[in-house]
Amino acid sequence: MKRFVSLFLVLCLLSVTLSGCGESSSLIRYDIDSGASNLDPQFATSETDQMVIHNLFEGLLRQLPNGEIVPALTERYEISKDGCVYTFHLRQDAQWKSEQPVTAHDFVFAFHRIFNALSPSPYAQYYLSLNNAQVVLDGLLGTSALGVYATDDYTLCFRLAQPDSSFLERLCHSSAMPCNQAFFEETRGKYGTTLSSVPSCGPFFLNLWDSEKLYLKKNTHYYDENTVQTPGVYLYIDRENKSEEEITLYDLVLDGKSDSCPVTYEQAQSALAQGYSCQENIGTVWGLVVNPEHPQLSNESIRRAFFHSINRQELDGFLTDNMVLTDRIIAPEISLFTEPYTAVTTVNSEIYAPMEARDELESGLGEIGSLALDSMELLVPQDGEVPFLCGMLQQMWQRNLSAFVNIVSLPQEELERRVAAGDYDLAIIPFTATSNSPYDVLSRFMSDAVLNRWSYADESYDQLLQQASASSEKALSQQTYAQAEELLYQNCVVFPMFYEISYILFAPNVTGIEIYPYGGMVRFQYALAIR
Repeated sequence: MKRFVSLFLVLCLLSVTLSGCGESSSLIRYDIDSGASNLDPQFATSETDQMVIHNLFEGLLRQLPNGEIVPALTERYEISKDGCVYTFHLRQDAQWKSEQPVTAHDFVFAFHRIFNALSPSPYAQYYLSLNNAQVVLDGLLGTSALGVYATDDYTLCFRLAQPDSSFLERLCHSSAMPCNQAFFEETRGKYGTTLSSVPSCGPFFLNLWDSEKLYLKKNTHYYDENTVQTPGVYLYIDRENKSEEEITLYDLVLDGKSDSCPVTYEQAQSALAQGYSCQENIGTVWGLVVNPEHPQLSNESIRRAFFHSINRQELDGFLTDNMVLTDRIIAPEISLFTEPYTAVTTVNSEIYAPMEARDELESGLGEIGSLALDSMELLVPQDGEVPFLCGMLQQMWQRNLSAFVNIVSLPQEELERRVAAGDYDLAIIPFTATSNSPYDVLSRFMSDAVLNRWSYADESYDQLLQQASASSEKALSQQTYAQAEELLYQNCVVFPMFYEISYILFAPNVTGIEIYPYGGMVRFQYALAIR
């Protein structure tokens, strides 16, 4: 919190100084790859949607880019000695844009929506430590039995069935934002999908939403209005592809038409040489996954053969400057108990065994009654150097298994759509955390997880992850998370390949845009542009 108090004072002094010179803060212009489609906090899954939500709404707590958790709509909170009861005392000056107060009942209703047995939120798994969570989710009890309740308008309680060391972090997620029941019911099933059905209790409200851009206007009803320096933020959608001219987001920033954008390594180096500022982030790990529903890849021995044929070290010489070889599916900037998770834990993920791979292939083919492997496809993103890198995988499989795998390059959206639909054989996909916790990525492999696209079901894995999440002892939590992660590699569920360093370029005289290393999140509350 001290960091933000200091930042606020600096921005105030800067604002006063500049106003004396006849200058004032301008609108922020930021480019995004795709438009928003669902701004319902309890159900939005895309990075763009969640980024917009974090600027329109505010939850009980907020997690900063460095992982620190600070109060937002809560003034203070207490945790019981047994770690099972969290009591939050809400601010009484927070209100919706409609000027209605934000109350504890808005949070209770939000969590009832998450655990609606007929249409549960994809994030219900984040909060299974709540009392009666699973039985409510199964429809055996109503949502009133869920361990979330208000003792008065401004006191909110969560009762957990067992301690959960990650619970505060999960309350920073977009799904834990409040939802006003009266407004929700007035939208008649359109909540979060149209301009008029998106409320706001955060630093901005949605003033425009079309196919070209979104306009987030400063919310004068926000309790911390004075910290919002800009009158608004334009989020331009895919301008480089919609322009009749050949133009990149990089060009837009250099031409003074945009204030910030992601850039390539080469563009970042060029911009730095010209005096621009850039920020580096590591939030995405790329890994190989196989389709467990494929007639042959459904066989565990055959899957093992593919993974055991990969020599990770052979890939090292083919990585570009913004790719770093890794044997972990968790990005190095993700922390646990404020420490970098991968730096304080160790796992064994080295599984290169070409002789065993051929034996496993023969065994697997015999088990399913096949004489040879079918021709298969490896789906990869068409942008960047990934297709070339995957040519090395193609060679290893041909050399070690006599397997023919065709590389198919696809736009990122189509690649993710096909993997989600199970329309693939093998694929290289990104694992980007949406919050600063190893649980965020690892929980996607739990047996009952909505985001489990690989049909992975291992009771021991589920138990390890639940134990790691519930433990408030740092050493035990770290050890148990690592054991669960290692199980993924031993069972050949996912093969980590490399993590990607991303670069964000900023225009001159633009400060305060917060770029998070996970989830594609960007916050503009403290952004300032002087033109």
